Amino acid sequence: MVAAGGDGTIHEVVNGLLAGSGEMPMLGIISGGSGCDYAKTFDIPDDPALAVEKIVSDEPPRIVDAGVVTFEGTRRYFCNIAEVGIGAEVVDRAARMPRRLGGAVYLAGFVRTLPSFKRRPAEIRMDAARYDGPLTNLVVAIGQVFGGGMRVAPNADPSDGMFDVQIQFGSKLDYALGIAKVYRGTHIPHPRIREERAAHLEISSDVPLTIEADGEVLGRTPATFSVVPGALRLKV
Repeated sequence: MVAAGGDGTIHEVVNGLLAGSGEMPMLGIISGGSGCDYAKTFDIPDDPALAVEKIVSDEPPRIVDAGVVTFEGTRRYFCNIAEVGIGAEVVDRAARMPRRLGGAVYLAGFVRTLPSFKRRPAEIRMDAARYDGPLTNLVVAIGQVFGGGMRVAPNADPSDGMFDVQIQFGSKLDYALGIAKVYRGTHIPHPRIREERAAHLEISSDVPLTIEADGEVLGRTPATFSVVPGALRLKV
């Protein structure tokens, strides 16, 4: 199967592939749409002709993980990065902004969302670890890049069977000052970002929080996230 488009297209294709039965599905990617951040983790060329060369080459595919998020009685697979909190609110805002902005739509959405956003208390359980406290954003990463080129999870390995988790509880000022660092992947380590690695996590809060995955707004908490190790064969 070949997905030609942006992260939203890949998200839908992956859900179709993993909802079926049979052997581990094969996936090729041709970047398009308003942005294809998933492809950036694997250095897939933006040029469609070069991407096709990789897909049809004799090079063996890379075995990569997926994730599954359960919320409001629904299950959705994701292949790149999921968020709960301000990141999901930014995605929601960006979805209503002009597509002509391309990947910059996420930065514009961030600027519009930050002033009115409020941290909320949350409880997060990650394998044997636990966090209870204020939450600005929860990042659950398989890939490294999201939001129009932000290297939010620079150390994530899509093939290691674990999520790279960031519990971000900083202030609005932290976010305003740190946004440029996120594009470079130099925002971590940070005293107000707790980093964990986990194969399973659960999040709940008194106020339901927005969930997004692969740039698609899905629903609200409470939610659980689980790794699906070696879910896909990716031609890269």
